[in-house]
Amino acid sequence: MNKTHSIYPITLAILFFLSVLTTGGQAATAKDNIKTISVLPFKINAAQKLPHIQDGIQHMLYSRLSWRDNVVVIPSTTIKKHLSEMQKNSTAAGIDDIARLTRSDFVLTGTLTRLSGSFSIDAKVYDIENKRYMAFFEQSKKSDVFINKVSRIAATINKKIFDRTTGTWEKMEEEKLAYIKEMKRKNPEYMMKTPQWQDTEESPGWKIWKYLF
Repeated sequence: MNKTHSIYPITLAILFFLSVLTTGGQAATAKDNIKTISVLPFKINAAQKLPHIQDGIQHMLYSRLSWRDNVVVIPSTTIKKHLSEMQKNSTAAGIDDIARLTRSDFVLTGTLTRLSGSFSIDAKVYDIENKRYMAFFEQSKKSDVFINKVSRIAATINKKIFDRTTGTWEKMEEEKLAYIKEMKRKNPEYMMKTPQWQDTEESPGWKIWKYLF
């Protein structure tokens, strides 16, 4: 029997085994890099109860923050199951509890304030491991742009927290550049006197979550 022929199948088997190990290792690494985030029900400040709005915000953020192989948003059913187990005496302790119970890397909380036809959205994303949070804000005098404002919040979170560029974020950047150009054209003297006028970041950056220490 030709020795070359007898060795050939063994060599193929070894190569196949090594490829499985390599692929398995890469898959494990990719899985380890996936981030998880819990989106808690937003607090509603309004003259009447708006449960459909509260649920709508949670569903919109779930769909907009989910990112295959990168970000997993904990289902709202899982969140609701653990809400009663959160500590009520401290916001920080409650966030820590929900992160532990859902095994989340991040926890998103927020408030919707509605007055007449106008509204504002305040949101915070807590980075559990690094003990810090980042705040986000949108407002409008028109209630019919509510979905757009939630989308902008989600786009900013995607970019600032997960370094993900979405279509909404690109549109926001285009709007910002167009605004800057328009302001320069209209008020060139004012721009020269106040160079900080265009520092209009949606989020001021990370802040220490000191209450967990």
